[in-house]
Amino acid sequence: MNNLYCKVAVASICTALSFTLVTNKEAKAATFNLTATKFFIQEQTTVVGNIDRLFDNESSNEVSIIINNEATRPEEVYRYERRGFYEFNIGNLSLTTNTVISRAILDIPFRNASAQTDWLILNLLGYVGNGKPDLSDFEGGAAYLGRENVFYVFDSFGRPLHNINFEVTSFVNQRVSNRDGFAGFGISAEILNLPNRNHGKFTLDYDDYEPTLKIETVDVPEPVPEPTTIFSSALALGVGGWLKRKKSNQQNKTTSQH
Repeated sequence: MNNLYCKVAVASICTALSFTLVTNKEAKAATFNLTATKFFIQEQTTVVGNIDRLFDNESSNEVSIIINNEATRPEEVYRYERRGFYEFNIGNLSLTTNTVISRAILDIPFRNASAQTDWLILNLLGYVGNGKPDLSDFEGGAAYLGRENVFYVFDSFGRPLHNINFEVTSFVNQRVSNRDGFAGFGISAEILNLPNRNHGKFTLDYDDYEPTLKIETVDVPEPVPEPTTIFSSALALGVGGWLKRKKSNQQNKTTSQH
C-alpha cells in the first residue's frame, strides 16, 4: 500500500513540474522595420483664394511652407506648402491571434532645417493609406498624432543631434484592428509668430536614409493553470484513485469471506 502511494505521489509531482516548465516559458518578441511608399504633395493658394495641388516627387525630400502676406495681384501665390507622405504596408505582417504590437515608432531622419523664426514645428498626421499617391491625402481623413520643434534637435553647429521619433503605437494598433492594409503618415511644417514674410523648410532625409516604421511585437503564451493548482489536482486524483482501489479491495475480501 505504501509503495502504491509513493508511486502516485511521484507521478503527481512530475506532472506538476512539467506544467511548471510551460508556465515559465517566456513570450517571444520580434521587430519589423518597414519602409514606405513615398510621395510629396504641394499646395499653393492665390490672393483670390484659388487652390492648386499637384504631386512633386522630383524636388528634394523636404517639407516646406512659405507665406507671403505682401502679395497684391490676384494671380500671386501668397501661401505655398509642401508636405511629405509615407504609407507603410502593414497588411503583410501576418500577425497571429496571440501577437500583440507592444510599440510602434515612426523614425524620421533629417539633414537640415531653416526658418525665419526660432520655431519650426514638424506636424504628424495619420490616415488610412492605400499604397499609392492620392491628392486627397493632403488633408482627407487625417488624425493629428503629434508635433516636434525641429530646432530642439540641433547642436550649436547646426548639426542634427538625433532623428525625430514619433510614438504611433495606438494609431498602428487601430489600423491593424480594422484590418487596414496601409498606415499612412503626413508630415507638414508649421511656423509660429509669423511676420509679414515668412518661410521654413525641413529636409526629410539624411544620406539617403528614409523614414522607417519600427514595429515591436510580442507573442503572449496561452494562459495555463498555476503549478500549485495542478499539483494539488494531480495529487488529489492520485490519492482519490488509491482510496477507491483500497475500498474496492476491502469489499472484495468481505464478499469472499461470505
